Amino acid sequence: MANPAAASLTDDLIVEILSRLPVKSLCRCKCVSPHWRGLISHPDHRHRLPQTLAGFFLNASNRGRQARRFINLSEASRPPLIRYPFSFMPGYDDVTIVDSCNGLLLCRASRTESSSPDAVFCHVVCNPATRSWHVLPNSSSGCVDNNNELRPARLGFDPAVSPNFHVFEFVHSEQGYGCVAGVEIYSSETGAWSYSESEWEEETHLLEGSPSVFFDGLLHFITIDFTVVAVNVKGESWWEKAVPEDSYDLQNWDFYEAWEPCFIGRYKGNLCYINEFYSDTDVSIWVLEDYAADEWILKHRVSIQRLTKNIATPAESKCYNFITVHPHCNWFLYVTGSDKILMAYDMDRDAVHVIQNLGLDCILQCIPYVPFYGN
Repeated sequence: MANPAAASLTDDLIVEILSRLPVKSLCRCKCVSPHWRGLISHPDHRHRLPQTLAGFFLNASNRGRQARRFINLSEASRPPLIRYPFSFMPGYDDVTIVDSCNGLLLCRASRTESSSPDAVFCHVVCNPATRSWHVLPNSSSGCVDNNNELRPARLGFDPAVSPNFHVFEFVHSEQGYGCVAGVEIYSSETGAWSYSESEWEEETHLLEGSPSVFFDGLLHFITIDFTVVAVNVKGESWWEKAVPEDSYDLQNWDFYEAWEPCFIGRYKGNLCYINEFYSDTDVSIWVLEDYAADEWILKHRVSIQRLTKNIATPAESKCYNFITVHPHCNWFLYVTGSDKILMAYDMDRDAVHVIQNLGLDCILQCIPYVPFYGN
C-alpha cells in the first residue's frame, strides 16, 4: 500500500528533495517509479539536479572522412544529448574541442577573413548545456608559437569553488617542440592573460596529446619522461613528481609502439595514474592520496586479456585506448578492437561491459562530458 504522505508530495517538492542527493543515489531513484524517472529525466529539472558523465565528444575518421559527433554513454538509441558541431556558435569556419572540464568546453575556433588567406584562430569557452559561450582575447601569440605551431591549451573550472574559469596556454622553449618555457593563463574574473615562467625542469616535455586533469586549483599534465607535473591557476606553484616505479619497464618500452606512456585522471577524488603500454600484460591503477606523503598507492590491477577477451583478436588485444575514469562509479572506460568498441570495466565487480560499437577507423580524440546547467 502506498504511503499517503509520500503520495501527497508535489512534483516541485520531490525535485527539491532529489536535488539534495548525490548522483549515485539520484540514479537509483529512477527505479522508484516511471513518474520519478520522468521527473529526473525532464529537461526542465536538469539545472536543479546533480549530473554525471553523459557521453563523449568524438573526433575520428571513418572511411577516410572526418567524423565529429557526440556519443551518448547511456540510451545510445536516443538522439545525441548535444549536437556537434555546435549550431549556437555561428561565424566560424571550424570549431575543434580542445578540452573539457566540469561542463565547460575549451574550443579552438578559426575563420578565414577576406584580408588574409590564412585562418585566424581564437579560443572560445562554451557551455553546450546552456548554449552560451565566451570568446577569449588573444594571448601574446594568438594561439601559435614562433614556429607557427598551435600551442597546447587546457581548461580549468570547478564550480564548487568558483564561478570563474582559467585557460592555460603553454609556451614552447627553444629546447625543442614540447618543452615548456612558461605558461600564459587567462582568468575569466580579470578578463586578461598573465605570463609565468616555468619552474619545472628545463627539458620537461609535455605529452601534448594526452589528457590533463584539473582539481584543487592545479592543472595536472603528464610528460614523456614518466613524470606528472602541475601548475596552479596563478602560475605561482609548480609541482613535479615521478610516476610509480613499478608502472613501467624502460628496458622493454618502445615509444613508437606505445599508444601513450600513461593516463591520468581522478579516482575517488584523488589524482590517479594508469599505465598504458602495448608491451605490458596488466593495467595498473595508482592513486596519490597525499601530496605531502609523496607516495603512489596501487589500487587495482587487471590483465589486458581480461579487458579485451572476446572483443579483440590476439593481434589487437594490446590495442586499447583509455577514455576516462567515471566520476561517480568505480569504472574506467576504454576503446578496443578493430571496430573501436567502447567498453567499461567495473573494478568493484571485476566485470567488463560492452557499451557500443563506434565503428570507426581511427579515433583522434575522445573527450568526456558532464553537463553543467549553472550560470
